[in-house]
Amino acid sequence: MCARRRRVVSSRCATVVALAGVATACGEARSRSTDVHTTEALRLANLHAFARLYGVVRWFHPSDAAAGADWDQIAMDGVHAVSDAPDVSALRARIERLIAPIAPTVRMALNGQEPEDAPALHPRNTAGLEVVAWQHEGFGDTVLPAGGYVSKRLHRDREVLAGDADAAFLALSQAVDAAPYRGGQIRLRGKLRVASHAQGRLWLRVENAQHTTFFENMEHRPVLDPHWRDVEIVAPVAADATRIVFGIIRKGRGRSWYDDLDLAAQGKDGRWTSIAISDRGFESGDPLQAWRPGVGRAGQEMTTAGWQVILDHADPATGQAALRIAPEMKLITSELFSRTPAGGETAELDLGRGLRARVPIALYSSQHHTLGDALATSSASSEPGPIGDGFDVSRGVADVIVVWNVFQHFWPYWDLVDAHWSDALDAALRTAWTDRSVDQHVATLERLLAAAPDGHVQVSCVGETERMGAPVAFTMAEGAVVVIASEDASVARGDVVEAIDGRPIEAELASLERQVSGSPQLRRVLALYRLGLGAPGSEVRLRVRRAGQALDVKLHRAELEGRTPPRFAAIERLPDGVYYVDLERVSMTEIDATIQALAAAPGIVFDLRQRPRADLDRLLSHLLVAPDTTLFEHIPRILRPDSASHPAEWKSSGDQLPVLAPHLPGKIAFLIGPETVSYAESLAGHVAYHKLGALIGSPTAGVNGSVAMIATPSGCSVRFTAARVTRPDGGRFHLIGIQPTIAVAPTIAGVAAGRDEVLERGLAYVRATGN
Repeated sequence: MCARRRRVVSSRCATVVALAGVATACGEARSRSTDVHTTEALRLANLHAFARLYGVVRWFHPSDAAAGADWDQIAMDGVHAVSDAPDVSALRARIERLIAPIAPTVRMALNGQEPEDAPALHPRNTAGLEVVAWQHEGFGDTVLPAGGYVSKRLHRDREVLAGDADAAFLALSQAVDAAPYRGGQIRLRGKLRVASHAQGRLWLRVENAQHTTFFENMEHRPVLDPHWRDVEIVAPVAADATRIVFGIIRKGRGRSWYDDLDLAAQGKDGRWTSIAISDRGFESGDPLQAWRPGVGRAGQEMTTAGWQVILDHADPATGQAALRIAPEMKLITSELFSRTPAGGETAELDLGRGLRARVPIALYSSQHHTLGDALATSSASSEPGPIGDGFDVSRGVADVIVVWNVFQHFWPYWDLVDAHWSDALDAALRTAWTDRSVDQHVATLERLLAAAPDGHVQVSCVGETERMGAPVAFTMAEGAVVVIASEDASVARGDVVEAIDGRPIEAELASLERQVSGSPQLRRVLALYRLGLGAPGSEVRLRVRRAGQALDVKLHRAELEGRTPPRFAAIERLPDGVYYVDLERVSMTEIDATIQALAAAPGIVFDLRQRPRADLDRLLSHLLVAPDTTLFEHIPRILRPDSASHPAEWKSSGDQLPVLAPHLPGKIAFLIGPETVSYAESLAGHVAYHKLGALIGSPTAGVNGSVAMIATPSGCSVRFTAARVTRPDGGRFHLIGIQPTIAVAPTIAGVAAGRDEVLERGLAYVRATGN
């Protein structure tokens, strides 16, 4: 009996032994199991309490000390301080000790008691005192200058990024002819260092006449060190390569330095030979003579507006100077808007475990010092070591706390979604504590953000493993996953995928959809892009069905150079005079050059199924018969925690499009689908509202609005939407998107035949007589 029972539970005992670290018998293992679960639950409750308080104090408590604190360090210190607090009294004491130097007017209480007010909240005489409180227009701590987001305290100046949307990043580059190096390898090297939370990166691109054959920008391995570091990028040069472009890329805050850039080619003997480039050591008087800003999607040359690009002679790697790049900053002195909280106003927080907090969100100030504050300007850190073996778990947990709070207080769509955001925090804290690699940490952040559906969400972390899929592109047709393009002869266009790496395709697709954020239609697209991702060069197995027969094929993961070749030129006049215009590939300059011919066309099909290359507002002006005055983007003006979807007021804006000649009187169709995202949806929204043409295809992605970027304690970047977008008529847009007036979806037979059924329907529409 005893032996049989021990055999039945032996695997369970082993699991408990692994968790608890000790156990010699099943009974002892059960006791240890209870202890482990109790410890895990206690740690989770402690971290949840700290997380809930952290965001409110960081972004809404207006003390001068808090404004000058290192909040990334406080997040990590808090993880260390509270994770093993044995009871609620110890938890309270540890939190109070952590925040007292920066927020001494915050009060906490236990067991249903009400926190008291700090005396400084109610001075006897307020004459001559100023009220200091945070005003937020969107998420003002974004590390991108785009979007118009800014935060400032009343009666306090604040330095912010000076650039606009065009200054979101800076790329400086040179280019050389690729022909002499075809079939070989090219290498870019340089010396980099950074300061003030910046990231330093080089970039290298190899092109042929049609597209890019190689691109690397060190996104997942930037330089983060204040000391000079050697970096390199190595790339194959395709047999048909025409140009090699290389240089420096920057985005976000902080300063970065570059020196001794070297481009080299590998000979047949394996030796590297440097290629002559201009000003490789940045020793000239003007680095911008040799290193030019990159070219944007619209084909126009970018500028250095919003950036300081100078030679620095203080600490070059070699020679007399290095290149220094930093974003331009500006000082905001005026208040953002008129509404303010009352002096002494507080936010009441239930932190769980019977612990409550009262956080002042408006303090009185005298002689430029908020009343009740200590003189300290930051929390005292004990410089604790990392939790975990190799991967710093404390930073990972701190990332979760920061990201969760930014969404909690600044994401403007909470009233439109059924999200259990508090539960999502607990789930993310739980998995973050067990993460032991950057890839696991990225997955934790992505699962957290999938609970707040936002198609702009993108997580990027330093040290992520590079992944590639099979050299195959997939689409959905008739409810099945179908191959739409393949660079491997064993897989054909039109093959229906039934399994990938032995897992049914339906289960794999559903799992991937749960990992990404956004509308159902966009999640499906993003999941299709992620199918089969793995280590470059590794094997991926597909089971496909072709002509009723199941086939098992093995492929090796590699970058897919192109999904499908374009059917027409970017602007093409068809034999009957109808025009096709691909808004992904065309520039507004090219449209302007063709506008008279377009005005004479009997019909035009504008392809809006991919991201437009250019700012195309002017195109719509040639379709309008009356000016557009709609307001559809709304930035929340936030004064209080948890109020982004019902803020103090909204700051609304729109495109305000004029009418331009010549008018395009022909029959108009716009092709749309789930990859019609963001700015493309602004265009589609105007088409729908002003009835500028037929919308043909399927619903758009349902995500629009200027993005903001969160910089986390571990160096990850998280992008999200910080403005609320409606339809031009004020109706709901988020997650719904713009609906087609003529619904068309691809068929399996159509994909197999290489047809573009949405395009065919668009052409048929503009060619038909009548409506």
